[in-house]
Amino acid sequence: MHLAQWASVAIATLALAGCASIWTPEKVWTRDGRWFALPVWTSDGMYLVSGRAGALFLTPPPLDLSRYRGVLLEEIQIRTKHGSRELKPAEEERLKGYFTRRLERVFERNGWPMVETPGEDVLRARLLVKDLELGRWRRSHFGTVVSFVSGEKIGIILELRDALKGDRRLLFGDRRRLPFGAYAGSEAISIRRVKDAFYYFSIDVRRRLGQAKRGEFPPPPRPS
Repeated sequence: MHLAQWASVAIATLALAGCASIWTPEKVWTRDGRWFALPVWTSDGMYLVSGRAGALFLTPPPLDLSRYRGVLLEEIQIRTKHGSRELKPAEEERLKGYFTRRLERVFERNGWPMVETPGEDVLRARLLVKDLELGRWRRSHFGTVVSFVSGEKIGIILELRDALKGDRRLLFGDRRRLPFGAYAGSEAISIRRVKDAFYYFSIDVRRRLGQAKRGEFPPPPRPS
């Protein structure tokens, strides 16, 4: 499945990621007033794991994530928010390089080195980073760049599939606020903000992957 296709489904999970305000035994309420009945199951048989860090969906047993021995990073896509300036090619290259290095560290810390070819014990990873809002720069008389930005959140979605079967095994999405508001300094600060947001996302990914591998999230009852 192409990234754009699965992303359209994954983006819907962001309503539960970084936006959940109240969890009850029956429902999860989001800050925009929407609610979802618990337990939450997807159309392809994955279940939502409740927690404070993002929205994590897993495939229920007999799937055992610990049987996998490596991850093939298939695709990284970055989308800017409507009305934002577009990423320069060099900026996009720097971000993708940083995302790759962070994910490599995350996977290796969970016993999954990055590999270059698919296999029976390999997971295929896709990453979508969306809603980047890059300020338009204004230069002062002293050469300082001033950017007026709103501090909006970006959406980050990581998907893991079986490299050969193509079945989705894990989906993790979250919204992360970019640091700073209006700022003055180097043009590189706009990229630094995205990197900082992704850094904290990667910390949560590493922890949640470890918990999932250890089987700490048993599935809830299936809907009747």
